Amino acid sequence: MFETQYLNTVRATFKSQKQLAERALVQVNDEDLHRTLAPDTLSLALIIQHMANNMKSRWTDFLTTDGEKPDRNRDAEFEDQHLSRDELMTVWEERWQLLDNVLAALSPEDLGKEVLIRGESHGVIDAIERQVSHYGYHVGQIVYLSKLFAGNEWDVLTIPLPHQRK
Repeated sequence: MFETQYLNTVRATFKSQKQLAERALVQVNDEDLHRTLAPDTLSLALIIQHMANNMKSRWTDFLTTDGEKPDRNRDAEFEDQHLSRDELMTVWEERWQLLDNVLAALSPEDLGKEVLIRGESHGVIDAIERQVSHYGYHVGQIVYLSKLFAGNEWDVLTIPLPHQRK
């Protein structure tokens, strides 16, 4: 059944994104989590805060309430809360688990439903795909910043370039 295959595939995609980000994040020190490259750029901590809060808003009561919850303070997500690595990773893990729990609970029939995001109606598949894209964008930022901060100590996450092969 297509719907079941889709749900399994998208869960695997999110799991892969999460793991890629985590494999990058372990390669930076705690201070680098809060480091920015220039004014008005995001630190790793801010990206994690934003993703975690986005996940809470989008995936809490996914099918029944607007994905932009009224208690979400999006602007605060982009202010460094000076959370420790442990605090950041705890909320990170909780929110990815929330996402996976929601996807695991969806039925094939749910994929034909509509959900609201900021008052606008979206098909469930469209809403899920928006998040695949959104999280993939931020995971790319996490990998890029982590690689810059790790420098020569960087452990390649994908297929190494010719000069990186041992």
